Amino acid sequence: MTGLLGKIKGALAIAGAVIVAIGIAFLKGRKAGVQHIEAEQQRKRDALQQHYDEIDNRPFDVGRAYDRLRERSRRG
Repeated sequence: MTGLLGKIKGALAIAGAVIVAIGIAFLKGRKAGVQHIEAEQQRKRDALQQHYDEIDNRPFDVGRAYDRLRERSRRG
């Protein structure tokens, strides 16, 4: 009876170790995924900011700006 109980305890210990290892791998993978998504979002924000900076650096044409506003109001 003691041998069977020892085998059961050993099997449970191995199963517990496997479950813990899977849990750790899952959490590490999830953390890496979150970091990847955050890096991608930051890259998009940087690209958008660069686009805005390019727009700000363009010479300002008042006449063209009013024409664009008139066109938009006719469409909308």
